[in-house]
Amino acid sequence: MQVVIKIRGKNAKANKNSINPLILVAAIGFFAILTVMILTALPPNYNYSQGDVAKENIVAPHTIVDEKTTEKLRDQEAAGVNQVYTRIENAHENAVDKIENLFSAVQGKEELTDAQIADIRLETINISDTALLSLAELSTENIEALKNKIVAALDELYQGEISMQNLSQIQEDAVSGFKEESADEPYSEIGAEILSKIIQPNMILDVESTQKAVEEARQSIPTLTYEAGELIVESGEILTSEKIDLLVDNNMMRKSYFDDPYLIIGIIVLLLGIFSVYHFYLRSFYKEFILKDNKRFSIIVIIFALMVILTIPLSKISPYIIPVSMMTMTIALLTDKRLAITSTIFFVVIAGLNSDFNMIQITAYILNGYIGAIGMIKISKRADIMRTGLAVGIVNLILIGSYNLIIHNFDFAGIMDMILGFSNGLISGIFTLGTLVIWEYAFDITTPIMLVELANPNNPLLKKLMTNAPGTYHHSIVVGNLAESAAEKIGANSLLVRVGAYYHDIGKSLSPVYFTENQFGEINPHDFISPQKSVQIIKNHVTKGFEMAKENKIPSEVRNFILTHHGESTIEFFYHKASEGNEKPEIEKFKYEAKKPSTKEEGILALADSVEAAVRSIKGINDDKIAERVDKIFQKKLSDGMLDECDLSLKEISIIKEVFVKILNSVYHERIEYPEIGIDSKSAEEK
Repeated sequence: MQVVIKIRGKNAKANKNSINPLILVAAIGFFAILTVMILTALPPNYNYSQGDVAKENIVAPHTIVDEKTTEKLRDQEAAGVNQVYTRIENAHENAVDKIENLFSAVQGKEELTDAQIADIRLETINISDTALLSLAELSTENIEALKNKIVAALDELYQGEISMQNLSQIQEDAVSGFKEESADEPYSEIGAEILSKIIQPNMILDVESTQKAVEEARQSIPTLTYEAGELIVESGEILTSEKIDLLVDNNMMRKSYFDDPYLIIGIIVLLLGIFSVYHFYLRSFYKEFILKDNKRFSIIVIIFALMVILTIPLSKISPYIIPVSMMTMTIALLTDKRLAITSTIFFVVIAGLNSDFNMIQITAYILNGYIGAIGMIKISKRADIMRTGLAVGIVNLILIGSYNLIIHNFDFAGIMDMILGFSNGLISGIFTLGTLVIWEYAFDITTPIMLVELANPNNPLLKKLMTNAPGTYHHSIVVGNLAESAAEKIGANSLLVRVGAYYHDIGKSLSPVYFTENQFGEINPHDFISPQKSVQIIKNHVTKGFEMAKENKIPSEVRNFILTHHGESTIEFFYHKASEGNEKPEIEKFKYEAKKPSTKEEGILALADSVEAAVRSIKGINDDKIAERVDKIFQKKLSDGMLDECDLSLKEISIIKEVFVKILNSVYHERIEYPEIGIDSKSAEEK
């Protein structure tokens, strides 16, 4: 046994110059998850130019809004909107009045001065000097005829709509028509000029109404959106500039991810942030139990990586078949229930990055995690796992069903979601049950189920102990009761310490008569051998017991109780016996070649073992003697440094002592001496 300890010391020294296995495991798990995230969470890569033919279908990796195409379609729709005009009141009357004023101003005036011409232009129509002078030279009949003809033309023109957009054309058509009708008249040119000047719009643009119509037209075009998985470009389609811009804007156009290192850096920083918080949580609450335990830490990393990898293909089928409760139940059985719940939360955060989970799915995952962890609290047989899986399935059925009622989803897809959610719980239970043995033996981890099985009296080692060393077996049962009660009181693993108590003395089954609890006569074999030989036999129950447990595949967490229940304490009886023989024995040869307890459970068992053996040997036992003996044992263990390496606090040690005293008082209390019933000897003989 000493050789083993020395080798461990060398390895510990060598490990200072090697990579910490926890860091290596964490790095492997991190890069596995990172690879999956890069392949699934990041946008896909496409390398096309405008006019290229798509070689594959291009689908949206997530919801994409095509803003440029939407804006183009809205502009086209707005361009087709007719402008809104408002009729100008009295436009026709004003034009006729100006004609009347013009003709009145020139009628009867053969000559016009420059001042008169300027006034007429200002007050009537701005025609040329030539036209104005020619008008004045016309006879009264021609002036009247011209006026009537122009007024008639205006009456006809102003029945329609004249705007700035069609003004030029209307003026041109009116002048052309007037010239054609008055070709033989002396006033043809004069009338054409007057008509071209007098025609003005009778419709004005309604800017506010037009703008409103344009906005309504634009709003009638919905935003072009591609949902996750929806086809953007079909294989064989010629890529337009709009489609190229869309792919570029959504970071999908590149040769490889190395062309855009920000993507890789971003996902690395994101994962590092998430796992840093998770590591901080573990360091705060599970530093010894997880971060300093290579096996359990590796289990957490492997389960996380496997679940993230599984999420990708399963979420494509249905998000309701992702076995979150399987992960939670496995972590709860192999590590801790509260850690299982927290791990579920972190898993949902990571998995949600590469899947479009909605709130009902996230709610289902979290509830699955809570139910899975709670179901593992009081577990005594493997069937309890299936019962928990059934509970998960029923909750999923109710949750998804109620959500379908809210959104009125009564079609086949909604029913299938309910069926898959229910099946998820059952499948999670089956896979948890099926893989549990692999986890137990691959990582040498004890689960509550395995501990219950180990506590079965039909186990070969316990059966051998019961047959060969019944006194030791009884002692182990009592120690188990003591240790289990104390562990429950301080929140330690009570099932583990009870099973550890059952196996801690199995080495005594090889030579039972050398231990006082199995000596039923007055003959003590140690009286016939040397103290050195006796010590070797006593020490062998630890080393041989450990070897027996290892050969019978007893998990290391249980085997460790064999090595630690005596620690490095001295076998004082035989040391003093050797000293009485006028020898100077080496005290190191009278110490157990083992190690001190390193966990709360091991510390509790070491105390329970010493206390039970010491109290059992009290003469004239009573409550005071029990309390006094227990206190002495505790003081000695503390002074000897027996509990230095386990994390029991003084408060917890005090609680353990109180529990031990209470139980031992009930086990070894003084019996009432009942008076003998007087029986006549003669009548007894006759009977």
